[in-house]
Amino acid sequence: MNEKNRKKKRAQDLAARRILAVFLVTALILWGMSYLYNMMTYGSTFMQGQMVNNGVLAVSGLLAAVCLVLYIAAKKRGTVHDDRVVNSGFFALCALLVCASSFILAMDYYHGMHILYIFLPLSAVLYLVYHVYERQFFTFCVVEAVAIGTAYCCYAGAWERIPALALTVVLCLVPMVLALLQGSGANKLVELVLGKQFDKRYTLLVYAGTILLMAAAALVAGKLAMFIALGLGAYLLAAAVYFTVKAM
Repeated sequence: MNEKNRKKKRAQDLAARRILAVFLVTALILWGMSYLYNMMTYGSTFMQGQMVNNGVLAVSGLLAAVCLVLYIAAKKRGTVHDDRVVNSGFFALCALLVCASSFILAMDYYHGMHILYIFLPLSAVLYLVYHVYERQFFTFCVVEAVAIGTAYCCYAGAWERIPALALTVVLCLVPMVLALLQGSGANKLVELVLGKQFDKRYTLLVYAGTILLMAAAALVAGKLAMFIALGLGAYLLAAAVYFTVKAM
């Protein structure tokens, strides 16, 4: 095995260990949040559960910010340990997951746990996609995952549908704008979001289509919004098959 193949194998092994670590952390966070949720659903411990959740939210948010600053600073100095599974960037990601989970429970403790049963495993899967697939597919997965959740909120008539619609539109516009900026001096940002090789026309078409579908889901709602969510899910699975075959 030559040096190039050895480096590739080490990189693959490191990515595999990081993915396993994130899935383990996700399971632990889900267990901890379920315990906190149980505290918040009983009258005798409701106030205590809210106080603990607010404390976890504040501490994890602060820790995520500190770890992220340390990671960026180490990255600029060239002293970050990218060859290790656990570093300041990994701690920032874990703290951010805890902070997001606590925020979801704080916003809607009654339905929050049901959301976390989807949000946390989905975050772990997206982390896997980030390390295994092309960058354009990772961006597509993030946007479509939010779009599917938005369509479901429109179907259920949940209050979250309005901020979710705004977030989905913004997330769709970002890759569209970057696709149009290709070759205009923003190549590093374009590569970060869409990768080095992407179809400009397809990128514009798929995200513009997503915006139109979100508009339809918001205006009509009801069963149509559910059909839109299911259709986006089916298209996402088809895209996963395509990019998996392409990567072989």
